[in-house]
Amino acid sequence: MALQLALNALHSSSLYALVALGLTLILGVLDIADFAQGAIYMLGAYTAYFATSLFGVPFFLALPIAMVIGALLAAGNYLVVYRPLRRFSGATTFIAALGLLLILQNLALQFFGADFRLVKAPFANVRLNVFGATWTGYQMFIAFAVTVLVIGSWAFLKFTPVGMALRAVSQNRRGALVVGLDPFKVELVAFLLAGALAGAAGTLASGVNAFDPSIAAIVVIKAFAIVIFGGMGSVPGAIVGALIVGLAENLTAGLVNTQYAELTAFVLMILVLLVRPRGLFGPPEAKL
Repeated sequence: MALQLALNALHSSSLYALVALGLTLILGVLDIADFAQGAIYMLGAYTAYFATSLFGVPFFLALPIAMVIGALLAAGNYLVVYRPLRRFSGATTFIAALGLLLILQNLALQFFGADFRLVKAPFANVRLNVFGATWTGYQMFIAFAVTVLVIGSWAFLKFTPVGMALRAVSQNRRGALVVGLDPFKVELVAFLLAGALAGAAGTLASGVNAFDPSIAAIVVIKAFAIVIFGGMGSVPGAIVGALIVGLAENLTAGLVNTQYAELTAFVLMILVLLVRPRGLFGPPEAKL
C-alpha cells in the first residue's frame, strides 16, 4: 500500500513542482508573489479541455498550445500590471497579484461556468504493475513530461545567456545592472517561463483531476506554501519541497484521512519555518 501511495504521489508532486518553480523564478528576479500563476494553471486546464473536446486537437498538441497561452498571459500581466507598479511598495504588487487572481478566476466562472470538467487522458488503459502497485500510463506520461520540462528549465537557466542573466539578477540585482544586463528582458523572460510551466501543469493535471475555476486559488496557495517550505527563491527547494509535500499528502490521505490531506502542505511549512525560518534550502540570501 505504501508503494501505491508513493506512485500516486509522483504525479501530484510533479505538477506542484512546475507551479512552484515558476513562482520561485518570479520571486527570485522581481520579488513579486504572483498569485495569478494559479489562474494560468486553471487556463491551461480549460485550454486542454476545449482544444480536445470541441476542436478535436490531440492532447499532445494541446499541451504546447496551453504553454504558449500561459506564457503570453503571464507576460501580459507583467507588462500591464506589475511593471508599472514596480516603483511602488511591495504591498502594492502583492495586492495587485491577488486582484489579478480574483479577476481571472471570476472571468473563468462567468464564461466557463462552475461545472467540473475532466479531460480524456491519453494512455488511459495502460497499466504497469510494480511489486503489486499499479501505475497508470498517464501517470507515467506526467512524470516523463515534468522531468523533461524541469531539466529543460534547468538547462536554460544554466547554459543560455538569457538564463544566466536571469540567475545573475536573482542573486544580485544591483550588481547585474552595473555590468549592463537589461532588467526588462530578464524580467519578461522570467514571466514567460513561469507562465509556460503553469500552463503545462494545468494541462497535465486536467487528465487526472476534475477542475473548475476555483482550482486557481487552491493550487497557487498550495504552491506558495511549497515555495516557502523549500526556501524562497530556491529552485532545488521548490522541486524537493513539491516532492515531499506530494508524498506527505498521499500518505496522509491513505493512512489517516483524506480530509486532512489538503492541510499537509501548510503544516509542513509551519514546522519547517519553526526550525529553519528561511525554508529547507533558503540561504541567508535566497538565490536560484
